[in-house]
Amino acid sequence: MDHRPRTRLLSLVTIGTLFLGTSACGGGGGSGSAGRQSGDLVVAVATEPSTLDPQLVNDRSSRIVTDNLFETLLVRDETSQIQPKLADKYERVDDTTWRFTLHPGVTFHDGSPFDADAVVFSIERIIDPDFDTQRTSYTEGIEGARKVDPRTVDILTDGKNPVLPAEMTSIPMVSPASAGQQSFGHEVIVGTGPYKFGTWQRGREISLVRNDAYWGEKASIAAFTVRVVPDAQTALSALQAGEVDLVFDLFPEQAKLAPQVKEIRASDFSYVAFNTHRKELSDPRVRQAMNLAVDKESLAETIYQGHATPNQAQHLAKGMLGFNASLSPFPYDPEQAKRLLAEAGYPNGFDIELHVPIGRYSKGEETADFVAAALGAVGVRAKVVKHDWNDYRELGRVKGTESGAFDLKYGWNSNEWFDAARIKSHITCKGASSKFCDPKVDELVKAGADTLDQAERQRDYADMWARLHENPYSIYLLQQNYIFGASQRLEWNPRPDDSYFVSTMRLTS
Repeated sequence: MDHRPRTRLLSLVTIGTLFLGTSACGGGGGSGSAGRQSGDLVVAVATEPSTLDPQLVNDRSSRIVTDNLFETLLVRDETSQIQPKLADKYERVDDTTWRFTLHPGVTFHDGSPFDADAVVFSIERIIDPDFDTQRTSYTEGIEGARKVDPRTVDILTDGKNPVLPAEMTSIPMVSPASAGQQSFGHEVIVGTGPYKFGTWQRGREISLVRNDAYWGEKASIAAFTVRVVPDAQTALSALQAGEVDLVFDLFPEQAKLAPQVKEIRASDFSYVAFNTHRKELSDPRVRQAMNLAVDKESLAETIYQGHATPNQAQHLAKGMLGFNASLSPFPYDPEQAKRLLAEAGYPNGFDIELHVPIGRYSKGEETADFVAAALGAVGVRAKVVKHDWNDYRELGRVKGTESGAFDLKYGWNSNEWFDAARIKSHITCKGASSKFCDPKVDELVKAGADTLDQAERQRDYADMWARLHENPYSIYLLQQNYIFGASQRLEWNPRPDDSYFVSTMRLTS
């Protein structure tokens, strides 16, 4: 069975089109709509959401639903600029306080008011250490929230927090009346968005209907369905037959077969993270060698057919804050890799496991096999272990010092902030997603977080990436492109922040 990819894009405040581009072109297949209402949209996803609680998870299959049910205080527009949403305005009061003025008259789908109490509840809920969220990297430095009056809230931080506005584009607001229920995210799904929850047929589809009492501009599409289609060829065939309108992450070889193709360069960066607490991976020379062992250009041209490019040994691209222009991808040099392994005491290599999710990332399993073969050629014998996405997500969070931690973990790192601060949880000693510890890196991360001077932050984070080149936390692979298949009747362009607002889509017939 083929498995469809699943991941995310990103956004930044100021880069606009510096490194992002979109295109649309025709292909094969029809665009009919037999078997469904002509005014309804159907989207195919490869994996079913585990929950629709937007504060718990952040995978794309969930967000195509939750982006339209729930909203945030701030949002990015189509050019990646931060704009008001549920908050009309915001300001920094002092080094540890940001004040938000809320839009008046907004209600949740359950009829309860969206007010300062709801914001305080939402913030306190997601930062609660007992709340098992996978959005911890979006809440770094937030200490809590305080009601000033019914329409005014202060967000409190544990020091200077230059990315607090970006964090507020990533924290969905939930209803205190509904989110406290045990069935929230499964049977009870209540937000403030332009669509309301309809039905969830487990293993098959989720339907949403337009919220005609929405506080903002009314959506033109009356209803939409998110249909679970695990097989890539089946999804493409459904698109060609006009049974669905949007398919995420076409394989490169499928692109010419879709009725309409849209592509965007993602701010997602693929990598293989090291568990540096494992003895064989503790020496930076070993990790440098493993970077040198992988031919990234060949990977981009063969597996991705040119729909990706080697990244510059950092999870940033030109135009992002902290990008270090002096760094280049590790060259493909297997002989030097063998020499470094021998210097580190492993002339005959060693055995290790490389873990990858099934169906989550475009060509993810193929990439893992490619990397494993490249490592094997220099003596590092990597066994590829493939997991169901939900299992992978849980197992991958086991700390590097604990039994059962992954040796090597293939994934994509997203940077919807377009800011190096986004990587903190992956590279700091106490980071929630980190199996790596370098006090110098921690020092540079802290320096970048403790100032509001953007030039100073740029220098600190550029130095951080230089350090992570000497002492790699991962095998740096590619900057990805996303390829979407669409019906001829769908008017839509992908966004750089990988959000999917159906209210901005149009159907022409």
